Amino acid sequence: MPQREKGAVIWFTGLAGSGKSTIASGVVQRLADMGLDVENLDADIVRANLSPNLGFSLEARDENTKRLAWLAQLLSKYGVNVVIAAVATLRYFRDRARQWCEKFVEVYVDAPLEVCMQRDPKGLYARAARGEVHDVDGIHIPYEEPLNPEVHLRTDQMSIEECVEAVMNKLFELGYVNPPGAQSGDSPPASASSDDGYTDDERRKVEERLRGLGYV
Repeated sequence: MPQREKGAVIWFTGLAGSGKSTIASGVVQRLADMGLDVENLDADIVRANLSPNLGFSLEARDENTKRLAWLAQLLSKYGVNVVIAAVATLRYFRDRARQWCEKFVEVYVDAPLEVCMQRDPKGLYARAARGEVHDVDGIHIPYEEPLNPEVHLRTDQMSIEECVEAVMNKLFELGYVNPPGAQSGDSPPASASSDDGYTDDERRKVEERLRGLGYV
């Protein structure tokens, strides 16, 4: 049986209100329109369904991003392109995902804090101003900007359409996704997975879950 080509993992990072989820949704739609398998792992939705008991301490954020990265590499192994919109405050969180995922693309969704605060789609900054929350990235917790992201989007200067196009062009450039009309090449050899800290039994359980959802 020929080896199935691995999917790409596209991680959108940036402050709340920068436009991560909106652009990620646009990329998901473009990939789906091309007939590719794609899954959107929005950090808030994954947290609510898989990690509802985790808080927002750095330790909890570490665990949540670890789960996101592990799920992404598992899905990508079976040919699913994975899109993640998650702040992932520390560079270490994103670097771990890069280490685990063979075809990794870091997208820095960049907007000045004051612009993010004006947008405030979830009312997070307003709650911070009222003293209701004390763990907001960029205000209470320093956000470590990417040093060398594959894509850098300035959403205070670029339209959503321009941002989506920039991400898609990078995927084409890297050879992770074939442009419409292009023929797929031979699948690259699989690389050894790094130790992710999960047991074989835990991996089997998740794979069975994914198989039941039709991903595997």
